[in-house]
Amino acid sequence: MDFSDGEDDPELARALALSMQEEEERQARMGGKGGARGGQGKNGKREPDVLVISDDDDDEEDDVMEISPPRPTVAKPQPQHTTRKEPTPTPAPAPAKPLVGAGPLSLLGDRAQMERERLARQKRLRPPSPPRTEEQGHSSGEDDDSDGDGASEGSARKRAKLDTSVDENGRRTFPDGKLLRIETKYATSATDPGIRLSEILGPKEELAQAILCAYVVDPVWLYSFFDPTTPVVLVTDAKMCGAKQDGDERGSGPLLRHILPNWVRVCPRVHRIGDFDGSMHMKYMLLFSKSGTLRVVVSSANLVDYDWRDIENYAYIQDFPKATTKDTIARRPGEKAGESFPEVLADVLRATGVNEALDVLRKDGHTSLPLSSLSPSSSKSSLSALERGWDWRAAHSGRVALVPSVSGRWEGWAGEEAVLKYGQPRLMRSIILLGASLEDVEKSIKSSSSSTSKKTVNDLVKRPSKTVSDEPHETELTMSCLGSSLGTYDAPWIAGFRLCAGGKARALQGWLDRGRKKTPQQGPTYILYPTVESINITTLGGRAAGTIFCRPKAWKTLQDMGAVGGTGVSGLRILDARSQSGEGVAMHTKMILGTLPKTASAAPSSKKPGKKSRTPLTDQSETESDTESDDSVEIVETTQPPPHAWLYAGSHNFTAAAWGRMSGSGFNPVLTISNYELGVVFRLETPVDVEKSVAWARPARPYIRGDEPWIQPILRHTPMPTSP
Repeated sequence: MDFSDGEDDPELARALALSMQEEEERQARMGGKGGARGGQGKNGKREPDVLVISDDDDDEEDDVMEISPPRPTVAKPQPQHTTRKEPTPTPAPAPAKPLVGAGPLSLLGDRAQMERERLARQKRLRPPSPPRTEEQGHSSGEDDDSDGDGASEGSARKRAKLDTSVDENGRRTFPDGKLLRIETKYATSATDPGIRLSEILGPKEELAQAILCAYVVDPVWLYSFFDPTTPVVLVTDAKMCGAKQDGDERGSGPLLRHILPNWVRVCPRVHRIGDFDGSMHMKYMLLFSKSGTLRVVVSSANLVDYDWRDIENYAYIQDFPKATTKDTIARRPGEKAGESFPEVLADVLRATGVNEALDVLRKDGHTSLPLSSLSPSSSKSSLSALERGWDWRAAHSGRVALVPSVSGRWEGWAGEEAVLKYGQPRLMRSIILLGASLEDVEKSIKSSSSSTSKKTVNDLVKRPSKTVSDEPHETELTMSCLGSSLGTYDAPWIAGFRLCAGGKARALQGWLDRGRKKTPQQGPTYILYPTVESINITTLGGRAAGTIFCRPKAWKTLQDMGAVGGTGVSGLRILDARSQSGEGVAMHTKMILGTLPKTASAAPSSKKPGKKSRTPLTDQSETESDTESDDSVEIVETTQPPPHAWLYAGSHNFTAAAWGRMSGSGFNPVLTISNYELGVVFRLETPVDVEKSVAWARPARPYIRGDEPWIQPILRHTPMPTSP
């Protein structure tokens, strides 16, 4: 562990003081109006920030780069019919004398230089905001740095009516969990209410502790949402915040540093593949209230203003009450020790260095934290204070599972390093536990055709699908994958991923033992990624697409694989991605929709776990289950028919860097993952649930000859390194 103690930083204090002074002057110029950013130009127009956006992750050959996208032509603003006054959060104050061992702000490279660059950006021009009508007022969020509790009363009443769970103060709560669109400024046709960062965090004086995680962070902007006395752990990527210089790169522990009073930053180590480092790409929050509740947030949004204002993201939010009984966890049928929602969450926190950061907060004098440690609470149980302290049973009834990827090399079906904990295999295991496994469906349905009854692992599908709809295929899983980054694909990786997405554990074992056999024809896998035209027609054009990535090499590979027209053996077909919230906003959202085949609807309800199959996949889990005797765990056995579909939402793009690559054998698999990622997967029971949940406009248009994907100008002219 590398922890750097420091002293007061005069340059930082001076920079923050200048920031406060600039903010006060800006407010005076704007006459106290909320929702505005930047200074005033000579013609009375405001001068908003020009974004400097960094690479969002994601392929194994990614370099971190800063990109200034082109500024598009903006249409003339129409008359504005209504105005909304919304208070601006308190600007980040100059830090008081730090706690013992507190060091300087170093989250985005050089500390004072970061602040100078931020001030410089506010002097550049940004296109004026489009007009807002009363009907657009709710769905098109204001700048979230000016968003607080000042939303209109009508908007609050509308939200309360649309969501039945409201606390005593009229604020929405999510006891059963909910996937929500993050409100953006340029959404024009959104029908369901979204959510803003200020609403997620709640009143700053009510927060007792926070654990935040994102790939890119603007600490000065983020700090304004918190009371200065609130203890905060901030997890981020070492490359993006300059922490690689904090210590020995060959070390094994996380990199820790005080960055503000009561704030500890932690950067977990990433696994290196050849010459390329992975990324800490997770986005999550744990928000502990003074009333005792815990809010868990898993999203695709970084902790920077433009991800909450200019480009669309989604967040899964669930509130958990303080535990009042010893039973805090409910397991699904077949769910084993270590697989429940809170146990997976605790593992994610440990993997990203949060336990070490909590140790630092305790040493700083924070002795009454709601969560002070992730160590086992006793020698007789593997559960920590996180699993025991809150009532997690609603996560079972909500039919949601956490799906993490942790950077590293994982091997075997059993033990602490098991492949089933992360990436593709964890997705497979979650789908099995949610009752959406195609293997179970196929076992339940007896076909009269002899050719069907003798399927092998290589008979994954008979013919490529000619449809571009994500409606159910006759016999195969239909996958629709939305992301902000395209990977470099190959047919074997697609085939292995489809087996995991279908919950086909035994078929995956056979696939790993296939040797050099040719990859058979695959079922339909649709990749949703915007064309140049779709980006250009958004309100901000290419300026808001700085975190949407496709390299020329990846595009050529997709063409070679037949993704335009859907003619390749991989079953890939690329579709144009446009938001369901309107053409004015680009999407940074990551989702995978798995629509079960029509034959699944004929399958009976999944049975209670009873028959045990002797395979490496089940031996380990059964042993763990038999030895688990924790009295905090309630076993809940239910039966349910297969769902219409399942949906993944989180930080994973559809790439090998995010989901990992499988190798090894069926008896001893190996999983290599570059990135840290986190998402949730849950059941969608009906086609209506699908329509209400997915981010993209359906049906999506397939690419045709002449279409070009959005590729940032700098990537079109920069030589790309060769993948290892």
